[in-house]
Amino acid sequence: MLQAERYKMICSYVQQNGSALVAELSTMCSVSQETIRRDLNLLERNKKLIRSFGGAVSLDDYDDRTRPVQDAFYKADTIDRAESLRKRTEEHPDIKMKLAKAALQFIQPGDCILLDNSSTCWFLARQIPDIDITVVTNSVKIIQALACRDKVRIIGCGGEYSERHDDFHGPVAESAIRNFQINTFFFSCQGLNLENGIRDGSEINARLKQVMLQVSGKKILLADSSKFDQFAFCKICMLDDIDILITNKVAEERNWGDSPEFSVIEVDK
Repeated sequence: MLQAERYKMICSYVQQNGSALVAELSTMCSVSQETIRRDLNLLERNKKLIRSFGGAVSLDDYDDRTRPVQDAFYKADTIDRAESLRKRTEEHPDIKMKLAKAALQFIQPGDCILLDNSSTCWFLARQIPDIDITVVTNSVKIIQALACRDKVRIIGCGGEYSERHDDFHGPVAESAIRNFQINTFFFSCQGLNLENGIRDGSEINARLKQVMLQVSGKKILLADSSKFDQFAFCKICMLDDIDILITNKVAEERNWGDSPEFSVIEVDK
């Protein structure tokens, strides 16, 4: 197959399906995955498609609203500096339980809520009563925690599985999330401050959370005080992009600005 023919086949496949994984294109074109990655990089430079983590998405399906909040498009060798879920669940469990209980007031029957893959949202899922709500999540642990609820409808977004975080991510997950309309999005982070915003140690997680923010009405950040002024690799959004911050303690000298755009709930106040 000529190189030009391969480019045409890749563009046609991505256009028809909305997105494609490197492995799929490699099999279809009978070339190595490294060759496909080079092809996708070239096609993106020529504005034929958008390079994404593990593959590509079509220009028609790409939502330009993601541009202001993302640091960069994903590359095949994205850096994941986020701690494993198992380790995260062992950090500050008492505080995370308090944050979870405080968040329950924002969940009402009939709601469609979105929970990210954070350990704090796992604590929240375990506290959710058996009421008539829909829960959308990319976390396998949260799905398992809610499985015993008869009235709770659970929707997993699918995508590429991560054993380290026990969740799903990537372009398939992002595409699925874009189809939803969410009442309230609950999420956490690895670090935050007024100047650099809300951040995560994983480009993969940050990108998916940006999409989750776009489809959600109310955005609620659950973050214990150990996250304040901590460095994390990738920006999710700025603090002004959220509606409510639930935390255990805010230092008196902390300056959120003259009139912050978000409300702060302190569970230890």
